[in-house]
Amino acid sequence: MISLSMPQAVSHNLNRARSLLKRDDTLRALDAMIAGIDAFHPDTMPGKLRFEIEVLIMECVQELNRQPQVRALFEKLARSPKASVPYQPGKEVKLQGVLHLVLKALKEDAADRVRNAEEERAKRRDHLLQKGTEYLKAGDAPRGKAALRVLAEEFGTEKDILLRVSELFLEHKLQFEAAEMLEQAVEEFPRDARAYGMAAQCLMDLREFEKAEGIYLSAMKNFGKHPRTMLNLAKLYLQWNKKDKAYEAALEAYNKDNSLTEAKEIVDKFS
Repeated sequence: MISLSMPQAVSHNLNRARSLLKRDDTLRALDAMIAGIDAFHPDTMPGKLRFEIEVLIMECVQELNRQPQVRALFEKLARSPKASVPYQPGKEVKLQGVLHLVLKALKEDAADRVRNAEEERAKRRDHLLQKGTEYLKAGDAPRGKAALRVLAEEFGTEKDILLRVSELFLEHKLQFEAAEMLEQAVEEFPRDARAYGMAAQCLMDLREFEKAEGIYLSAMKNFGKHPRTMLNLAKLYLQWNKKDKAYEAALEAYNKDNSLTEAKEIVDKFS
């Protein structure tokens, strides 16, 4: 049983390290081990307490040596499955130096893995975009749509991907598919104003007036009732044959900005 007189910084960090190691949280465990050993001053402690702390350090080191990341690191660097972090009681300063080196190597390895994963992800994204574009240009709409839909599914949370896919669909007269992507872009990036106008226009071209109205109302909710948005909404209502609503939206647009002659024309038409 660990003595209650064990210094709090030592006890807290080493026990935390042991707990983190059992959860395979190796990097944070190493930080805790280093902090615990840093707070350990054996020359100022009675022998029994020093022994208890050394046992706790040994338990942490043994658990560390069982970590898959640490095993893989030593096999890579030392090319030996038997290599491990050494610990000899009384040599805590040496151990701390080794732990620092292991932590640095693991962080560099983790950064390399993240970088490699990002590079592979970028290659995958670019490949799907290229193939989708090539298929559409070659007149193979089914394959083009399939590739671009996979692109949107896998990378749609990245800025501009949905807009780029939408633009490609519009460029090749695929209005329905473009509208689908633009609606998704509005939902995914509600603070990106670019998607709203494109989505509303595309839906109007498809005569999906109710959906287009919803897009404009969402835009006003997020960005305010700008005169140009109100004018576009009035044009939508005109196309939808909702004359009263067209008049109200145009009047509000013109009252906010009397340079909008199109709004004035709609107001005059229904006055």
